[in-house]
Amino acid sequence: MIRMSRGSARFTTIMKTLYCTTITSRALQLIRSYEGDVSGCEAVLCHYIHEEPSRDKYGRVVENAFKIFFPNSEAICYTLSGEISYVLA
Repeated sequence: MIRMSRGSARFTTIMKTLYCTTITSRALQLIRSYEGDVSGCEAVLCHYIHEEPSRDKYGRVVENAFKIFFPNSEAICYTLSGEISYVLA
């Protein structure tokens, strides 16, 4: 994570690299809309707001799955096995 400040205006740039074996087209579009990209087996995410464990419809934490939220209130879900998909935030 990189934190930067500029004059009196403070902003945060957060970057993360994920292992990626499969990605949905909507997730790729969202990642690229925030200056990230996917190359080979790496997905570079930029400017996301926060990350939290993914939960099922009953509110239970899903093992090895995480949600990353972007400024436009959209999110992706990724698993440690390399699957990245767009999810409703």
